[in-house]
Amino acid sequence: MEGDKKPRVSNLTKKILWAVVAVAAAAALFFAGYYTYYLSLGEGFRSLLWVKNMIQDEYYREISDDDFWQAAIDGAIAGLDQYSAYYTDEEYDTVTDENLGLRAGIGVSFFAGSNKISKVAIGSPVFFAQQNTDLAGAWVTGVGGSESEIADTFTSAALSKEMAKYGEGDTVVVRVSEKGANDRADATCRTLSVVSAAYHESYVLYAGRTDDGQARAFAVIYGEDGEGAWTDVSAYTAADEKVPAGQAYLRLVQFNGGASDEFAQAAGQYKEDGLRTLLLDLRNNGGGRLDILQRIAPYFIANTDDARAVIMRARYRSGEEAVSRAVGNKYGEYFAGSEIYVAANGNTASASEALIGAMIDYGAIGFEDIYITDTVQKEGYAAATYGKGIMQSTYVNTKTGEAIKLTTAQIYWPNGRTIHDVGITVNDGAIASPAASFGEYGDAELESIFGYISARTA
Repeated sequence: MEGDKKPRVSNLTKKILWAVVAVAAAAALFFAGYYTYYLSLGEGFRSLLWVKNMIQDEYYREISDDDFWQAAIDGAIAGLDQYSAYYTDEEYDTVTDENLGLRAGIGVSFFAGSNKISKVAIGSPVFFAQQNTDLAGAWVTGVGGSESEIADTFTSAALSKEMAKYGEGDTVVVRVSEKGANDRADATCRTLSVVSAAYHESYVLYAGRTDDGQARAFAVIYGEDGEGAWTDVSAYTAADEKVPAGQAYLRLVQFNGGASDEFAQAAGQYKEDGLRTLLLDLRNNGGGRLDILQRIAPYFIANTDDARAVIMRARYRSGEEAVSRAVGNKYGEYFAGSEIYVAANGNTASASEALIGAMIDYGAIGFEDIYITDTVQKEGYAAATYGKGIMQSTYVNTKTGEAIKLTTAQIYWPNGRTIHDVGITVNDGAIASPAASFGEYGDAELESIFGYISARTA
C-alpha cells in the first residue's frame, strides 16, 4: 500500500509565484529605501514635501509640480537680497543675449515705475529716429500701430500693456512729450514711427569739439553680421552740440556687450582729436561685467606702469579674498596730461563705482573732479552715488540650462575702502551738481557740468 503524496506545482505556477515574490521584495526594498531617504532629509525639506502633498491633494484648484516648485524657488529667492535671481533656461538665454548687447524692440528704457525715458539704446530703431536730438528724459505718452491708432500711455502700466501688443517687424508709433507724463498737446509732443527689430546695442558714445570748433559724435554701429564700425552719429544725437571747444565727452552706458572695444575706439578718437579735457559720464550706469571693467580701467591707471595693477578686491563669506587686475596699462598712451572729470548720480553703481575708485586710487582724478547729481539741494544733504559694494556670481545648471545669480562677495577699492550702502558722496569732496531729476529732457545738467569744467580749465 502506498503512502500520501504532496500535490505537484506546475512550472508556470512556480514562475508566477517567483514573480510575485520578486515584485513584493522590490516594493519592500523601494519603500524601505524611500523611507530611509525620507528620514535622511532635513526637517525643513520633509515639511516642504508634506506641504506640497497637502496642497496638491486638498487645494481647491489643481497645482502642478512645475507650478509648486517654481513658487518654492521664487519664495527662496525672495528671502535674499534684491540682486539675487533665478532664471529659467529661456530667461537665462535672454539674459545672456542682453549681456552681449543683443536685444529686440524699439530701443527705449524707462525709469522704474514711469513712462519717462531713461535711455535710448545706441543702434536701436528709436536711436536712428531721434534726428539730432536726445530723447532721454522725455515721456512716452502714447503708443499705436499708426498715428490714428495712438492710445494714451500716461502710466507705466498703460505703457507696458500697449507695448506688449507689438513684436519684431511691427510698425510702432510712439508719441513723445518734452513736457510731462500726461501730455498729448501737438505743441509739446512729437511722434516717431519705427519698426520693432532685433539690434545690437552699443554702450559708448563719444563726442568731441576741437579747438577750431569742429564737433562730431561717434559710436560703434553693428551690422547684421555682428561686425561693428566706428561711425559718425552726429545726425542722431545732440551730445556733440553741448561739448565746449577743446573738450570731449564720453558716455559709458553699461559694462556689457562690446563696451571695452567701443571704449578703445573712443580713446583712439580722443587722441586723434588732440584734446586734453575729458568728461566721463557714468550717470545711470548700473554696472555690468567684471571682465569689461578690467579692460576699461587700464586707461585710468595713472601713477604706475604696472600692467596688472589691482583694480578691485572681492571678499567672500569664507574670508577668502580674490583680486581683480587691470588688463594692461594704457593711460600714458591716451590720457596722460589730460584733465579728466566724472559725472555720476544716484544710479551710478557697482562696476561704475569700482572704476571711479580705481581712478581715484591711481591718481587719474581726485574727489573734487567728480560731479554728483543733487536732486534735493538741501542744506545738510550729501548727494551720493548708489553705494553698491557687493558682487554677484551666476551659476548655471548645465543639465537644465537654468541659472541662479547670487550675491557672493563684498568688493573693495584697491586701497581697501568699501562704499557699500554709502556711495561716493559730496562729503568726500565731490561736487554737487543741481538737477531736477536723474534724467531731464534736454540734459541741462550736462551743459552745467561743462560750464563748471570750462571755468576750472580757463
